Amino acid sequence: MRPDSRIEREIMNPVADCGKESIMSEVWAVIVGVILFMVVWGYVSSKLKARKRRESREKSLPFVEDNVRPGVLYNVCLNDGRRFEGVQLVGCSTTEDGQFSFSGWEGMLVLKGQNGKRIFLKPSAVRYIEEI
Repeated sequence: MRPDSRIEREIMNPVADCGKESIMSEVWAVIVGVILFMVVWGYVSSKLKARKRRESREKSLPFVEDNVRPGVLYNVCLNDGRRFEGVQLVGCSTTEDGQFSFSGWEGMLVLKGQNGKRIFLKPSAVRYIEEI
């Protein structure tokens, strides 16, 4: 028997490797199944943990649905200590396509002063807003 003839027979005979392929496909199916189970388990456990955290926080300090409203008078205190007293909140500005805006000044908070003039503030500059 030639040494090459045994190798040729194994290559030419597809039935000889049939058991190895079926075992490997089962191994990959188990690996994929475990990974999918871990992903689903992580998603469900994070949702349950978030719900428990939210429920325990609501027991100690409930959420308030109130928010700032336009047309109401406010005192606005800035981070640098300046205050705008007795101003109305008009809204937030947006920049449309083609409209000039200073760098990083999109979404400005627009206030209306007692003299009727508008005041534009970066939202990050506001420390707190007090309703009068």
